[in-house]
Amino acid sequence: MGRLRASDSGRVVGPKAANLGELKYRFPETVAEGLAIPFGHFRTLLDQALEPDGPSAFHWMQTRYAQIRDLAADPQRRDEAVRRLLRRMHDWILQADAGRDFRERLRAAMEQAFGPDGTYGVFVRSDTNAEDLPGFTGAGLNLTVPNVVGFENVLQAISRVWASPFTERAYRWRQANMDQPEHIYVSVLLMKSVPVEKSGVMVTADIESGRAGWLSIAVNEGVGGAVADQKAEELRINMQDGPERLLDPEEIARLIEFARRLPESFPELRDDHGRPVPADIEFGFYQKRLALFQIRPFLESIRARQNLFLNRLDQNLDAAYARTVALEVVPGEETP
Repeated sequence: MGRLRASDSGRVVGPKAANLGELKYRFPETVAEGLAIPFGHFRTLLDQALEPDGPSAFHWMQTRYAQIRDLAADPQRRDEAVRRLLRRMHDWILQADAGRDFRERLRAAMEQAFGPDGTYGVFVRSDTNAEDLPGFTGAGLNLTVPNVVGFENVLQAISRVWASPFTERAYRWRQANMDQPEHIYVSVLLMKSVPVEKSGVMVTADIESGRAGWLSIAVNEGVGGAVADQKAEELRINMQDGPERLLDPEEIARLIEFARRLPESFPELRDDHGRPVPADIEFGFYQKRLALFQIRPFLESIRARQNLFLNRLDQNLDAAYARTVALEVVPGEETP
């Protein structure tokens, strides 16, 4: 990852790996070791036959998407065709074999970057060419598998991440910004796990008013991180001072220092008109040391928020997961 730069985004890897490579170059003490699996490996996987003596997965997908475009006048048939395509591709990718050469190269690279197998964990993160675009972040659409230990488990997690864009929710959101859906490409970021005591998200602006000179922070204890409206500590910090809360004054000072250096050190954070935008940063603290896990422009997609289908889709997801969890019950032994 240390050899990647922001200019590699969309060419070699997605923006997560490219921007973290840039961060590691400019703030080397704050970013953990990582590896990136470029788009090319995913594209090579799609060159395999979807079934014996059949077309490649990529050619099959191109043909089906062309048929779907011809169904524009019949939304019901079109949507059903999309769902069938997504299910087929998702399930096929989970079972596809990336090949012996890929496995051997990955094993060697992981040992060189992280050490002996089984002595560390990694976060396996999706990183596509259809996220963190001007006017569209795509945050949370695709899969991250946390703290995976063991090479074989990492291989399984990579397959799951490669398959994750082929869910209906991810497809619908990115289609607001893509004309040729077959050209979704997935790189994978492997980041060494850091046992942080506190973690969260920081936006380098007041997210309520948009004012510069403030930091908006949601932070929690442990590695789970936080976002606004979760059960977390939420802070608005004037960069001239800072309150004494879950984050202690020394940690707040480190975040302020980093935020002050960021605009000059990371000028790539711009909107589709070339204007500077606030940064959306995932961070943690381990033994008072700042660790950075992701940086992206803080943007909202007006078109996506106005899309009624997507709003209904998210409402259904919210309803499906709106349930309480009995913490005293062992998972798998719940009563109906």
